[in-house]
Amino acid sequence: SCVPSDNDQTMEDIPQDVIERSFHTILNIIRCTVCLKPARPEIHRIRQCAAGHLVCEECEVEVNECPDCKQPFSSTELPLYISQILEAFPKRCKFSNCEVFLINDDEHQKWCGFQCDWCWIVDCRWRGPNRDLLSHIQQQHSTQLIVEGKGTLSVSQGVDTERYFPISVYGQLFW
Repeated sequence: SCVPSDNDQTMEDIPQDVIERSFHTILNIIRCTVCLKPARPEIHRIRQCAAGHLVCEECEVEVNECPDCKQPFSSTELPLYISQILEAFPKRCKFSNCEVFLINDDEHQKWCGFQCDWCWIVDCRWRGPNRDLLSHIQQQHSTQLIVEGKGTLSVSQGVDTERYFPISVYGQLFW
C-alpha cells in the first residue's frame, strides 16, 4: 500500500543539486529588481511592490515603479522574519579578490587581508591590499622596519614630530 512519508528531512538527506537549484531560486526571489543584487536589509532599507518584488533603497530613488510589473513600491517595512531570512543568506566579503563568504555579523571584514591599506612611511605613496603591506615594507623600507627582537627604538620626549615606525612581530605589522 502507498503510505506518505513523514517528511522529516535533514539537509544531509537532500541531494546537492536540489539544494543548489533551490538556492538559485531563492536568490532570484530576493534580488533587487533594479540592480539585480541580493537585497540586504543590513545595508539598506528594502521596499517591495504590490506583487512582492524587492528593491533596495539605493535603487528605489532611481525608479518610480517596479521595473518587473510596473506596480508602485510600498512604504511599509518588510516583516521582521523576512529581514532575518535575508540577513541569514551568505554574502561575499566586500573587498575585491577576497573569496570568503560571510553569514550574519561575521568579523572577517575587520581583518580581511584584501582591504585597502597604505604605507605610513613619510613620502611613500604605496596603496594596496593589507596583506601585501608587510612585504612592501620589507622590500622598500627595510632599513626602517623594526623586526621582533632585532631592533631598538628610542623616542625623545618633547620632540614634536609625527613619524611612524613599522614593527613586525610574529608576521603581524604594527605602527
